[in-house]
Formats: sequence, structure tokens, C-alpha cells
Amino acid sequence: MREGHPEEGRPRRRLLGRRPNELRRAGDRTRGRWIAAFRLSPLIAVLCGIVIGMAVWNAENRAAQAEALHRHRIPATTVGQADRALPVRFNEPRMATAQVAWEYPVSHRHTDTVLVPAGTPVGGKVTVWVDDAGRETPEPRPEGEVASTAVAAGAAAFGVIVLSAGGVVWLRLRRVEAHSLAAWDREWELLEPRWSGRVRRDPGAEDD
Repeated sequence: MREGHPEEGRPRRRLLGRRPNELRRAGDRTRGRWIAAFRLSPLIAVLCGIVIGMAVWNAENRAAQAEALHRHRIPATTVGQADRALPVRFNEPRMATAQVAWEYPVSHRHTDTVLVPAGTPVGGKVTVWVDDAGRETPEPRPEGEVASTAVAAGAAAFGVIVLSAGGVVWLRLRRVEAHSLAAWDREWELLEPRWSGRVRRDPGAEDD
């Protein structure tokens, strides 16, 4: 039977703070275990972030698909001048607000102020998104927005777990340090008289 090499298992013991050392105290071992736990926290946080991100993706994707079933893109006609251009990002078309009329469902006329391309004349043809009742509504959320929400949720979970783990480990290490210092004080109170020689009697201490 092959005997285990003394070097085997040292990386694992080093990670867990279990390297053989006669000078190590219980507080040192506890400190090593908490530090090892903190080193593992990013991996745990990554796994939790992935799980939470996937859960948010599934939930948001189902919600977006359900919303899309009740949103309809229909033609409309401007009944007012589009004269209030709005600021837009670089390389995006300029938009303006204008009164627009449409019919949805059939024979149900609606009028509302919506965004249209800047410069659209009165009577111009545009498209609007409406719900089942014909009311103007935002267009369905694109997959990119759903993905961004899921990524943000996963990143937030990762940050919360790592920061929480760091806070817990910091508090535990402070407590371990306090206990270690208290133990050193107690041991010094026992050792110091002998080390300094105060326990030896002075010559002639018993002479009258």
C-alpha cells in the first residue's frame, strides 16, 4: 500500500489554516478558518449570482412575452403639428410630441399625445403601440432590456454576498483578536512574576 507523501494535502491545509505549527493557538486556527471562508465567498457569490440572474431572466422574459401578447402596433394619423422637438442621443432620430388619432378596436377612436418623428406634418402617417382596449402603451420590452435586468440582479447579488461575507468575517476576526489579547494578558499575569524574578524572595526578607 502506498503511503501518503508528507507534502500531499498541504495546499488544502494551507487554505483551511491547518498547517502543522506547534506555536499556533486556538485563536490562530479560528482566524485561519474564517479567512479561508472569506476566500471561498467570491466563488459562492458567483454561483448565487448566476442562479439569481437566471431566475430573474426567466421571470422577466415570461412577463415580457405576456405583455407582448396584449400590445399591438397599429397605424395612426397626426391631428396636430409636431413642433416640440425633444433632445435625443447621438445618431438617434429627433423626436417630437404631437396629437395623434387612431382606431382600435374597430370603430373605437382614440386621441392622445405621443412621440413622432420631428417634422411630421398634420395628417402624417405614424405607428403607435396600444393595449387591448386601444389605449396608448409602451412597446414590448426588447430582449436586451430583459438581459440587462437579469445581469444587474446577478451583479447585485454577487456584491451583497461578498460584502456581507466580508463584514461577518471582519467582525469575527475582531472578536477572535479580542479573545486572543485577553488570553495573552491572562498568561502574562501568570508568567511575568516568574520571568521578572518578583516571585523570588529578597535576601534577608525573613531576618528580624
